[in-house]
Formats: sequence, C-alpha cells, structure tokens
Amino acid sequence: MMCLELIAEFDPFLAKHVSNHGNHGKGHTNYLSHFTYEEFIKLMAVKVQNKVVEKIIRARYFSISIDSTPDIGHIDQLSFIFRYVNSDGLPVERFLCFFENVGHKSQNMADAVFSILKKYNLDILYLRGQSYDNAKNISGVYSGLQARICEVAPLAYFIPCSAHSLNLIGSYAASCCKEANSFF
Repeated sequence: MMCLELIAEFDPFLAKHVSNHGNHGKGHTNYLSHFTYEEFIKLMAVKVQNKVVEKIIRARYFSISIDSTPDIGHIDQLSFIFRYVNSDGLPVERFLCFFENVGHKSQNMADAVFSILKKYNLDILYLRGQSYDNAKNISGVYSGLQARICEVAPLAYFIPCSAHSLNLIGSYAASCCKEANSFF
C-alpha cells in the first residue's frame, strides 16, 4: 500500500482512487489488495520499459552492459543496461530488465542476450558496443559472450567494464602489500 501511496503523489488518477477507496478501515471494500497493487506496479513497469525501448529504437544505435548479481532470494540475475544517444545528442544509460541467470556458459548467456533483444524488438545489427566484467566466459575473444555476439553483430565492439578492472587492480595492489595482508 505504501508503494501505491508514493506513486499516487505523481499520478492524479491513482491519487483520487487511493483517497476515495484506500484505508477506510475494516469492512470497507477498497480493491487495493496486494494483487491489485502488484498489478498496478507491473503495468507501470511495462509502460516504463516500453518508453525506454521506444527511445532506444528512435536512437537506432545502442550498446549494452550486462552484469550479474544475486537477488534477495540468492538467485543470480542478469541486469541489462542500454546506452544510447538521445535526440539532444546526449548519452543516456537506462536499465531495462532483469533476466534470471541461465548459467555461466557463454552460449547460454548469448542466448539470453538474443532473447532480450528479440523480446523488445531491438535489432542486434544496431548494437555498437558491449561491456561486461573480465571473466573469460564473458570477455573471451574466441568463445566468450562478446565473441558470440560479434559473430552476429561484428560492429558491436567489446569494452571491458572499467569498474571491474579497477576492482581487480585494487585487489592485486592490496595483495602485494605485506602489511595489508597481515592486517586483514
């Protein structure tokens, strides 16, 4: 209910509905069960995703950045972030969706990328960049995810994620320092 009340602050129609029917106490029907507000949230998510996809298609060329992270249930999820240039000429990054991780094999991950692009009607031939961490199954030149995508979209150049590279550099630098190793 709190989520709906927050969203209602920005949506006059929903604000009116919540004020007329929300939290009048026991015995009053308000049609705001958890099923109802989850449906509202899903509908809004689809609307936002469709707007993001429209902008990506309008921009024509785009790049992707994919990373995996466990959710609250400890299930690994792939997050898909798209980067494109808007009509003002400014670069924009937008999160589009999560996709349940299909494993760590590059072919499975490539299939997931192709599936997401197909689901949102994004043509892979307009993919101009890809950025991931430096794991071999992803960044491998011959059989990694980036190589599999380049087979289909040869202009989708791979750029290693600098945040992951910086993390690796920091880890290596810390491991070289005897004092830091003995302290931690």
